[in-house]
Amino acid sequence: MRSHSFDVFILFLIAAQSVLLALDNPLNDPNSALVQVLQISDIVFSTIFAFEALLKIVAFGLFFNRNVAYLKNGWNVIDITVVVISLISFGITGDKLKIIKIFRLFRVLRPLRVISRNKGLRIGIQALFMAVPNIINVIIVSLLFYIIFGIIGVNYFKGQFYSCSFGDTFMPSFL
Repeated sequence: MRSHSFDVFILFLIAAQSVLLALDNPLNDPNSALVQVLQISDIVFSTIFAFEALLKIVAFGLFFNRNVAYLKNGWNVIDITVVVISLISFGITGDKLKIIKIFRLFRVLRPLRVISRNKGLRIGIQALFMAVPNIINVIIVSLLFYIIFGIIGVNYFKGQFYSCSFGDTFMPSFL
């Protein structure tokens, strides 16, 4: 049985981390106090989330605990992926490996953890993914009508907008 207060605490941490991610800006001065606070908070939050993932792995098992295994749930896979990527981005530093800092962009996936905690959001996201094929069909039909009206417009106007006249003066459109 899951503890409701623990879930609320984790949701609070996710919300706080999301606010701090919104404050992060590549144009900030690297020596400013804000950047240092953001770096320390990122380490603290990543440590807490890694500890939470470790506790879940110990409690549920990694693979082999039938239906309740940690990696049998897709939302837990997202959780552990974000945690591992954040830990990798802390472990790899140096001026020669600046391309590795791209891993830090995956911190944006942390707010997705809210979806794994809230059943209503999960149902909404699943419904959205199920609706995508129908939305694509509507887009295709709309584009078809757009093309039909474009062809009709080109045939109807037949170059009448080739030139413009402003009162007494005549000016060809190619000038």
